[in-house]
Amino acid sequence: MDDKVRRARTEALFRDVNERIAESAQRFDAPSTQFVCECADANCTHRLEASLDEYEDVRSDGATFMLADGHEHDDIERVVKRGHRFNVVEKMQSTVRATVQRLNPRAEAA
Repeated sequence: MDDKVRRARTEALFRDVNERIAESAQRFDAPSTQFVCECADANCTHRLEASLDEYEDVRSDGATFMLADGHEHDDIERVVKRGHRFNVVEKMQSTVRATVQRLNPRAEAA
């Protein structure tokens, strides 16, 4: 498997985990929760504190992800928003962008 596709799939998996975390937080009316870093490192264990509104802002685009500071990979993504708790990156590399958009659980069925 191509390295870029592998990294995109890892990030998409972490996004899926965060979707379940967000669903649980919504059920309990939690104002914020701990999400997992959505970086390309399959061994990453960083947690990111975010409100559900902040999480929804990231999820509004299928090519954006929330990462711990310094976890971005300049060859596939660019930081579009820096925060004190997490950064938001946008996938720029075409193969990675297409892969994460295809794996987006919120994408409408074609």
